Amino acid sequence: MINERSDMLANENIKKLIYRMSTPAIVGLLVQAFYNLVDTIFVGRGLGADSSLGIAGISVAFPVQMLMMGISMGLGIGGASIISRALGMGDRKKAEKALGNMVILVIISSVIFTILGLVFIDPVLKVFGASESILPFAREYTKYILMGTIFFAFSAALSNTIRAEGHAKFAMSIMLISSIVNIILDPLFIFEFNMGIMGAAVATVISQIVGCVLVLHYYTSNISLIPFRLADMVPDLALSWETVSIGMSEFIFNSVESLVFILLNQSLLVYGGDMAIAVFGIIIKVFMLTLMPIIGIKHGIQPIFGFNYGAGNLERVRETVSISNYIVFGMCILSVIVVFLIPEQIFRVFSTDAGLIDVGVPAIKISFLMMPFIGTQVVAMALLQSLGKSKGSLMITLSRQIFFLPPLVFILPLYMGLTGIWVSFPISDFLGFVVAVILMKKEVSKLVVSVPQGES
Repeated sequence: MINERSDMLANENIKKLIYRMSTPAIVGLLVQAFYNLVDTIFVGRGLGADSSLGIAGISVAFPVQMLMMGISMGLGIGGASIISRALGMGDRKKAEKALGNMVILVIISSVIFTILGLVFIDPVLKVFGASESILPFAREYTKYILMGTIFFAFSAALSNTIRAEGHAKFAMSIMLISSIVNIILDPLFIFEFNMGIMGAAVATVISQIVGCVLVLHYYTSNISLIPFRLADMVPDLALSWETVSIGMSEFIFNSVESLVFILLNQSLLVYGGDMAIAVFGIIIKVFMLTLMPIIGIKHGIQPIFGFNYGAGNLERVRETVSISNYIVFGMCILSVIVVFLIPEQIFRVFSTDAGLIDVGVPAIKISFLMMPFIGTQVVAMALLQSLGKSKGSLMITLSRQIFFLPPLVFILPLYMGLTGIWVSFPISDFLGFVVAVILMKKEVSKLVVSVPQGES
């Protein structure tokens, strides 16, 4: 089984390999994104006159979930990068120790995050833009989501290492099954049990527990190439630091995104009120849905990058970069076409509020203008993370999220009002694309002469 998966990563046609590795991730992520949409849809349909406040509450809670995602995905990507390169070099012992150390990091960070989140829940939500009318809805949703942090982080992080072994279909099944559970439980808890926004949160946590159980099954059975041993959970400072440093760009990406939400939500309150926050909540959920296929490609190509870089097959790395860029560009173009053709219908899925739709239709069109350039940024981050080039991937994250978007969100509304906030997104997307292209080309040019060597 080990030789079979190694041979697949080392020798299979790149187009077929990207398809094989990415398709399960795309399916799972799409379903996962859909169940995040379902929370918003059912809350919007189930709270009657309070639907806009419920949607706004979930929107304000979203940065907390992004921080959870940042921790789990950062550790998962860091661990997966080490594991895939170690397997490429035939060093199974290092792969096993990397897994054990990653699990310890996930457990510790999840416990700390949950405790701090519950203690400071109200101040945090207010900072993220919860007005007095939104706060009760945001609090009710967030406190239950926080209780499920460890289950979410465990399954999300270890899904990356499962893919690093070349077992993309099992990783897909984890996302697929947990998402279906959430989709089934949402209407049951919200409508049948009359639990409102709390029901949406509880359904989400239960689905995360299901995902956690599936991950444990994978690593306690004979499916995994890397046996899970308690002895490997003894902290190794070098491996732990490598895991954290490689995944740091992913963590910072989500963390900075959360910080940007502070500026965004506060600006939205000033220039558009609670309605603007609800509109933004819908736009970000639609954006995440359209981004999931791109992230699926990222999940699929990272093991290809890492394994072949570790094995010295540099031409396969270059070919994967080229083909994946064409694929993600086509996906992004398709997303823009759909958004521009049916923007009103998209908003009507969430709410029948005419005011919300009137504000939302032009906002979503403007926000998606530069979507075609986002795919390249994702491929560039995947390449740099997989090769252990943490500084480069971090720079891609910081360029859009720190250097470009916040100043634009602060300056443009002074001259354009609420429209200025929406315009900030496509401008920062394009500028981030320019930075990603420069860094990616620089790294690809080295592949003809470089040898596998990570960068701290």
